[in-house]
Amino acid sequence: MATNEYVQKYYDSLIASYDVLVDAVARANERGLNVTKQLANDVAKGQREALELGKKLAGEPSDAGQFYTSVLEATTAAQGRALAFTQAAYGEAMGAGAEARETIEKLVAANKETSAAAVEVARKWATANPMVDIVKKGYEAMQPATTKAKKEKASA
Repeated sequence: MATNEYVQKYYDSLIASYDVLVDAVARANERGLNVTKQLANDVAKGQREALELGKKLAGEPSDAGQFYTSVLEATTAAQGRALAFTQAAYGEAMGAGAEARETIEKLVAANKETSAAAVEVARKWATANPMVDIVKKGYEAMQPATTKAKKEKASA
């Protein structure tokens, strides 16, 4: 594989990491949007029920039985909405935890590929660089004569 191919692999790995992060941000945004929408809907329902309760009570202020029943219904509906919202928020939080774990696993895999490609690019560049040969020869020239003699014996 040519050095250029390793460079392409390196950039492909970087792009894959970027795509993983963009996907994670989009999913987190969607989760936040879902929770916010449900909260807004619950607030709107609660306001409507409070206005309807006020309208009922203003229409028949002396009917104690209807007053009690209407307040009990409104309170029960509010508790139901609060429970449903809590369940939805908890479900989104649990899903976010699972998605975070999945995202981290994907990033680790992509970073391994990126690192391997970067090492290969560096290795190929180092072997293709003419300066490497000059440095290697200079290093060998500075070795004591005994080291050279040992190498010659070993190769003979």
